[in-house]
Amino acid sequence: MSKRMRLTAALTGLIAALAIAYFGFFFYRDNFSTHYPVKVVSSRVFRAGEIPYWNFHDGGGQPLAGNPNTLTFYPDNFLYLLLPPHVAFNLHFIIHLVAAWFAMRALSRSPYAAWLYVLSGVAISATGFYNLIVAIAVIPFAFLAAERRHIFFLGTAFGLLALGSEPVTIVAAAIGVAILWPSWKLLPAAAVTFVIALPQLIAYSEIASEVERARGYSAQTVLNASLSPIRILEMLIGPWFTITSPHLFLSLFIGIVAIPALWQRSRYAIISAVSLFFALGSFNPIVAAVVNAAPRLRFARYPEKFAIPLTVAIVVLAAKPLSRRAWQLVTLVPVAIAAVLTIPIDFFAPYDVPALQPLRMFVAPSEGGQVPSRADYHRRAKRLEPMFGAAGGIRYAIDRSPDGMFSVMSRIIAERVQSDGNVRWLSIAGCSNAPQPLPRAMFVRRIEAPALLADAIRIVESPSFDPLTSAVGPMRFASVQSPSQATILSAVERVQTLEFRVSTPAPAILLVNETYFRAWDAGDLQTFPLDLDRLGILVPAGERTITLRFGRHRTAVAAAWTVSLLALVIAAAALRVEVVNRRAGQVERAANEDRAVARS
Repeated sequence: MSKRMRLTAALTGLIAALAIAYFGFFFYRDNFSTHYPVKVVSSRVFRAGEIPYWNFHDGGGQPLAGNPNTLTFYPDNFLYLLLPPHVAFNLHFIIHLVAAWFAMRALSRSPYAAWLYVLSGVAISATGFYNLIVAIAVIPFAFLAAERRHIFFLGTAFGLLALGSEPVTIVAAAIGVAILWPSWKLLPAAAVTFVIALPQLIAYSEIASEVERARGYSAQTVLNASLSPIRILEMLIGPWFTITSPHLFLSLFIGIVAIPALWQRSRYAIISAVSLFFALGSFNPIVAAVVNAAPRLRFARYPEKFAIPLTVAIVVLAAKPLSRRAWQLVTLVPVAIAAVLTIPIDFFAPYDVPALQPLRMFVAPSEGGQVPSRADYHRRAKRLEPMFGAAGGIRYAIDRSPDGMFSVMSRIIAERVQSDGNVRWLSIAGCSNAPQPLPRAMFVRRIEAPALLADAIRIVESPSFDPLTSAVGPMRFASVQSPSQATILSAVERVQTLEFRVSTPAPAILLVNETYFRAWDAGDLQTFPLDLDRLGILVPAGERTITLRFGRHRTAVAAAWTVSLLALVIAAAALRVEVVNRRAGQVERAANEDRAVARS
């Protein structure tokens, strides 16, 4: 292909990518339920020149930077500074599919294998998951670094996986790398990974012990999306039959080329076998027994994610048969057709929620949202459920976290509301559609301090309990009686801070209607939980301005992120040098071969 043709192809591809990013929307599964609303909220904070630490719009308040699923420190977040949120969101997927093509092209040394990979069922299905698409691009790069024994690139790959924060894919990639390069020389790569992942690690450490995920998942939850054995047939013939068992990926289609591909002696065949072993999850009695017997292993979920390195390995092996024209036609044509039919993209217009008043409210959860029905997602967007209304500015409380990153106490309250329907909790959370919602902040006259959690729940739900004057709190504050003269003179919400000008003639308890975490910073004032999961502050006598920020290690996070980005820039430059040198070497070898032929 000539230089002009390559330039024309690149320009055409760029125009197509921008058109898809502007007019389309990758609507499916986690994108709709978690990732898109979070990225819209985060983009507002980024544009204000701050790091997104706190989400005012979900669950009565939820951590952002500390939540690994928000990808707060992932390098392509700069797109949200330049483009509308939905365009930047869509480009995240397109960029990673393009990167996946180049990574697989280098790994397999075959453009046909690269096309098979980005059109495969797993890659197309991953466009429904903002974090999993990272693994689609990065795992082939990690395997390539392992093949070439390049420590720095290997560490960079796992650093990106860590910023993408999907534990199962990190473990799966590590197993594959260990098979390709079984050596202690791998260990220095961990240092590079640590440097790149450090901002995420610091931010997560501030909330790690208080979120739902800290308690670990049940064995059933961990194994819920396991690879059904019947889906092995789907890899060969396509997604043409109904899968009733819980699953993540819409399709696993690779094509019948997987049969001759696996009929080879290669370490990639071993990676395929090991990945399939773990992907089977609950259908594998060994894996199921280990997960049931070892609660400490339940920090991640859904073994089906092992299908990503499984697909990578099979496609690498498929490069050899794909060198023949017959296999190219038999494989790439049906895979391309299946990709077009299954890709979960829709016009953006039905999801374009207008800006709304930032009222806090409760919306009861509804069924559905786990099938690629565009009509269903249109209805859910129009209804402005918690999973999408936040993109328009609505603030929700008592909604359960899809990613297990809300406060443990918030989870207890959500379960009480869903099981007993007690609206008292909706009032305490400040929901505008609840009777007597509590204000954004108020002084609490009296603290009740039960010894047990069950007693605290009983007191709050008692008809005699008045949340406008009382609160359940720690024993050490039970003696503090807020004077009736305690007053909030002004309240201002900024992008990531809350400011209250208060006056009180004696020590008083201020309740701020945001979810309590120990990471809240109120300067020299003490913070503590009220009413299980609301934020309390002990205010000394006098008049003062209280500035509330989330995150007590902001300087460390900012410094770590700077170093992380610098490491990624160095890696990008090093990769560019590597590519140029490798091409120069190929040209020189070709010239030497031509000279040798001429001399002979």
